[in-house]
Amino acid sequence: MGIKTLYLLRHAKAEEGGPFMPDKERALSEKGVKDAEKLASRLSNKELSLDLVLVSPSVRTITTGQIIAAGLHISSAHLLLKDSLYAAETMELLKIISSVSKKINRLMIVGHNPGLMNLASFITGEPLSMATCSLIKFSFDFKDWHEILTTRASKYSLLN
Repeated sequence: MGIKTLYLLRHAKAEEGGPFMPDKERALSEKGVKDAEKLASRLSNKELSLDLVLVSPSVRTITTGQIIAAGLHISSAHLLLKDSLYAAETMELLKIISSVSKKINRLMIVGHNPGLMNLASFITGEPLSMATCSLIKFSFDFKDWHEILTTRASKYSLLN
């Protein structure tokens, strides 16, 4: 069997925004930037490597993804904006993941709640919560991402 690793990263803490600011344009707060930098440092110390990072097209997810990628020395060529990740729920997220090339072994999704939390709960079969800048790692015993539609994770861990 192959091993695929999926990382679900909820964006770091964002500014509140106002009634005239589109949700997609909310930037990270100062705390959010610091939290993302701390997580990037911890992941770098674990020598985490990623083949592909799919990022929701909001300012806060893009910035979170960029900070993590910089901390892990991942080329921006491995960061891909995916419009359908914005406000995606479980089935849409599964569809996105299942369409990833089987050549990709280590995939990170940078997105939003409640979608990521609901997906994590679906994959594990138990309720999970995801605070801002939280990261969950899932390992799967399969060779093709399409199998995520029918296969639960063989193990998982919260990394923050």
